[in-house]
Amino acid sequence: MTLQEDLEKVLDILNRLKEEEGAIIVEGQKDIESLVNLGIKNRIINVSQRNIFDVINGIKEKEVIVLTDFDKNGSSLFKKYVKELNSSGKKVITLYYKELKKYLKKYIVGIEQIYPFLQKRDLIEDNSEYDW
Repeated sequence: MTLQEDLEKVLDILNRLKEEEGAIIVEGQKDIESLVNLGIKNRIINVSQRNIFDVINGIKEKEVIVLTDFDKNGSSLFKKYVKELNSSGKKVITLYYKELKKYLKKYIVGIEQIYPFLQKRDLIEDNSEYDW
């Protein structure tokens, strides 16, 4: 696939993600900023430096979307959260992680990089409402 085809797929995935209602788990604060700037309105939970069971116990939503980074650490964290969320009875949505990873991994490795990556290519408007 070409870069343009990959980017079109990514924009489609992000538009579908905006329609989801579940909480989103990310690794850090910059991941939250990137998703908010992309127009994602879901509750986004930063799991950095937090106990996995405390995080899961604090999730009231029935559905949880796991969006960790595409590197080795992120993949490991993804597997841990999917396993533990499934064990806790939550509906875990992994589709967005898998699709974004498929189309973005050759360009970027982190969720925090999605917004600047797309913005640089004039594919999205400047949605940064917040002065982080």
